[in-house]
Amino acid sequence: MTSHPMSPLTQVTDQQRDRAVAHLQACYAQGLLDEAQLDRRLDQALAARDRLELNRSLAGLARIAPAPFRPPRPGEPAPAANVAAGLTHLSALFTSFVGPAVVKAVSAPGSRVWWEAARALSLQITMLVVGAVATVLGIVLGVGELVGLAWLAWFGFTIAAGVRAFNGRSGTGSAERFLLARPQAPRGELGGPRYTR
Repeated sequence: MTSHPMSPLTQVTDQQRDRAVAHLQACYAQGLLDEAQLDRRLDQALAARDRLELNRSLAGLARIAPAPFRPPRPGEPAPAANVAAGLTHLSALFTSFVGPAVVKAVSAPGSRVWWEAARALSLQITMLVVGAVATVLGIVLGVGELVGLAWLAWFGFTIAAGVRAFNGRSGTGSAERFLLARPQAPRGELGGPRYTR
């Protein structure tokens, strides 16, 4: 009997085999398979020569796509927008207000990234003013620790805003009302806001 060469498209890779084995073990841990079923399916997966045979070892065990790959619900920001928003806030750790200002300038007005860039810019301007006031007070009062506290507050607020933005929330949250140069809605063609926060 002659063996037919396998197509690279149907050949099983070590990574695919490892993922199948890991999935079978997870199903066993969740009680979806008993020990005999696990042994039989593992044997099938490890002996699989092509994807069809590998798929047979997983038959009946549904796999659900991870949450980051599901489409966002209406009104919910896309995962990529959350990542961009979080990175915009964190860019201020290296660029102060410049990074958020650049992102705001190049992003679509009213988009999630635009709003977070506006919030990050406002936060950085506010923290610059706080730092300047702390420096002046530190010199006048002879309390150098005020400058250190201002730096610590800037670092903490910037990190916290980035984390909040990564999680799909407003980076500045309820503290936004205390920020200088608060973000304003972009004006639409008819003079009204084009997008709500």
